[in-house]
Amino acid sequence: MPDNENKPDYAPKSYNMPKMDFSDAKLEKAPTEAKAKTYTVDSGDNLSAIARQELGDANRWREIYELNKDTIGDNPDLIQPGMELKLPS
Repeated sequence: MPDNENKPDYAPKSYNMPKMDFSDAKLEKAPTEAKAKTYTVDSGDNLSAIARQELGDANRWREIYELNKDTIGDNPDLIQPGMELKLPS
């Protein structure tokens, strides 16, 4: 009877060496961005009033306009009730 028949085998049966670049790691991805704050335009609103109310500074209206040019269009004075505007952080 060979000696190794009665001895337990502690060696791992299969072992995959992890990749050094961690590309095989099973990690949860952190959220990349918090949900952006938005504002829905009411009748009589203008960008400087929204900036004053939401950002605390009426002079930041240009930031709101730049973020929402695709929604507002070429004229920042022509915002319409119901428009959903993204607000800067």
